[in-house]
Amino acid sequence: MLNNSSEIFQLSGDVSNKIAAGEVVERPVNVVKELVENAVDASAEKITVEIAEGGLNLIKVMDDGKGIFPEDIEKTIDRFATSKIRDINDVYELSSFGFRGEALAAISSVCDFSLVSKRKGYDCLELKSSFGGQPVVKPAAGIEGTIVTVKNLFGNLPARRKFLKSSSAEQREIVKFIRHFMLTNYHLSLRLIVDEKEFFLFPKNESMLDRARKIFKEKKIVHLTNKYENLKIEAVISTPEVQKFRRDSIVLSVNGRVIKDNMLTQAVIQAYKRLIPEGKFPLAAIRLDISPSYMDVNVHPAKLFVKFLNSGEIFSFVYDSILEKLESLTPHSYDSDNYTNLSDTDENRIKSFQYSYNPEEQVSVSDFLTAADTSVSSDESDNMEEVYGYDFRIIGQLFNTVIICEFDDFFYLIDQHIAHERILYEKYKSESSVDTASVVLSEPLVMNLGEEELEILNNNKHVLCDFGFDFESFGGETVKFNKLPSEILNKDVVSEIKTILEETSRLSRKGLKDSSLVVMSCKSAIKAGEKLSRYEMSHLVNELLKTKNPFTCPHGRPIIVKQSKEELFKNFHR
Repeated sequence: MLNNSSEIFQLSGDVSNKIAAGEVVERPVNVVKELVENAVDASAEKITVEIAEGGLNLIKVMDDGKGIFPEDIEKTIDRFATSKIRDINDVYELSSFGFRGEALAAISSVCDFSLVSKRKGYDCLELKSSFGGQPVVKPAAGIEGTIVTVKNLFGNLPARRKFLKSSSAEQREIVKFIRHFMLTNYHLSLRLIVDEKEFFLFPKNESMLDRARKIFKEKKIVHLTNKYENLKIEAVISTPEVQKFRRDSIVLSVNGRVIKDNMLTQAVIQAYKRLIPEGKFPLAAIRLDISPSYMDVNVHPAKLFVKFLNSGEIFSFVYDSILEKLESLTPHSYDSDNYTNLSDTDENRIKSFQYSYNPEEQVSVSDFLTAADTSVSSDESDNMEEVYGYDFRIIGQLFNTVIICEFDDFFYLIDQHIAHERILYEKYKSESSVDTASVVLSEPLVMNLGEEELEILNNNKHVLCDFGFDFESFGGETVKFNKLPSEILNKDVVSEIKTILEETSRLSRKGLKDSSLVVMSCKSAIKAGEKLSRYEMSHLVNELLKTKNPFTCPHGRPIIVKQSKEELFKNFHR
């Protein structure tokens, strides 16, 4: 019996190119991104981008790169045709932005497309193709380099076009990408023309700091560089006074490629953790250079995401580099345009940072300045006397563990770890849900737990998830962790998880309420032996004085030790 039925068909090249366009070219900004990156791959140093109607009517990218050989020009819009790689292994040693051979094929299938290119010593040619139709190549006049023109984008896909935003919104996305790209590729020159008017011009070979000042429109920024083995970072970051409501002012790039990466974003945010309020974010432009063999860029069609071989090491490198730079600053140095560090003279070491308090901000400060004994009960007090304004001096830090404060004829020793623990505990306890920084693991962590540990984990699942954990059973006593708090990423993660569970169990057996909150506040707090800047010390003491009980940590240990000038002088027989 003859059977002509069939359900599987091979898509035509026209259809498959349009589907690929949906992955690579969702919006006009994707076209600009691909064409600008192609120009850089062609060794261009000067690039001009022209758009009209948010890129919907016109996108033109001109470069002074090396141009295309005449015999290759027709191949440029063939799918999977590329000059960047030869086989799959080349992807792991990639030094170019492009490599798939899909961008021009996808773009040309959804627009009126033109490409004019001249290679030094060869004739100039123009290729034209309308919405994926048969390309036409003919001689043209032109100088060395390439000009790509895209008109009537998605004109053959009205269903796609109706999902786009307004032309002004599309224009904003294009401007945003170009600014981000030029922040970390500051050696290039780029001119943007919008609706026939020059929008901005970035000259060639500016410093990263100068370009960041123009783009961010902010002077309170500093420059940093650092190297470790195969990693190199160059960055421009804001001082703690600059506080934004959104995290999209954190610009990331790897080997010049602008990317999105939650891990790197959290590394930046965590470095500012004690310097700016929760819910506020710094300005930052991070350029990370890394050997291509330590990452995989072939994980997203638009190449917006990369996968790192050793994400924990990279997190620590970025975090430590930014933190080291922030700690080198002092609050006094923020007022200068250059933000050069103060020299470490005796005068600067002795000079203390004055911090005045607003009485309206003191929600429940006890008689911190007059208490004779800090060994009070660990019970929470709901009716503490307010202090209506005072000044105190931060003298410094003892053994990188104890903050020394002076007020009138007394000095106070404050344990930085348990002070921060108290601050975090009260914050967590007062909130219905806790929004702490966490990182989604590119490769989930699978670990075996004992029966008791598994029970603790499941009994405290809600609290642990609030603190940035995400886990699921993986069969038997095996658990798969998909997300972890960023605080434990640069430590022995398995040991940290087991310690959290052990401490939670121990405190629960002792009858302590909110044991998981206590453990997580302890884990998230500043550690003993951690050097703090004067700005950090002042901020920490200020937050401590706002707590209901600034005298003892949730475990009941004393936070503050007070001594009079008279007692101190007795030791010197004065």
